[in-house]
Amino acid sequence: MYKTVRLKIKVLITVIIIVVSLIAIKKLIVDPQPVRDIKMNTVYICGFWNRYPVRTQSRYYIEFKKDGTYVLMHDDSRRKQEDYFEDGYWSSPEIDLYIGKYKEKNGNYILETTDSAYVKFKDESAVKKNTIKSYCPGIFDVEKYVAEQNGRTAERAVMKTENGEYILGYPNNKYSYDEDRAYYLLFNKSDIKKLPNSVEEFRKQFKMDKKAEQNR
Repeated sequence: MYKTVRLKIKVLITVIIIVVSLIAIKKLIVDPQPVRDIKMNTVYICGFWNRYPVRTQSRYYIEFKKDGTYVLMHDDSRRKQEDYFEDGYWSSPEIDLYIGKYKEKNGNYILETTDSAYVKFKDESAVKKNTIKSYCPGIFDVEKYVAEQNGRTAERAVMKTENGEYILGYPNNKYSYDEDRAYYLLFNKSDIKKLPNSVEEFRKQFKMDKKAEQNR
């Protein structure tokens, strides 16, 4: 009897150890992890504040290249149609692209935008068809003007936090990010592997709605 009880205890302990080990492996290997080391030519996904984005949430993607340039893309085309009602008016799905140069300072990556564009979709169904209703280059110029009118910087930076994780946000000084403005934690498991290398390549990924093209 005692041998049977001891055997059952041993089996239970073994099962517990296996379960705990599997959970640890999932968290450390399978689950997305915050980025602590920036690698070149690697696309990182950035979740709002410190959360990995779920399927229907907007997100940023960023890639640093060895030649000193970067590509940053903001994808706000994944929400459900009813979720585009904000601040009393309807918006629509869109994707923004920023291209520029970066400088590494004290472990931080300071961004300088040199080109930008966005595409806008009519609605959720147009996103599924990859059909846009408008394309506009030079959107960063507008963002920069609005930011300057409010005494803020429009340029983002990828900065290292005190615990060694990287954040995409707006710098409040050369060593830290502004916690009062939106920031995004970088994760190592992106759901896309390649970003457009230019605004022209970005535009070619989409079809223009024929009616919208005629109205233009």
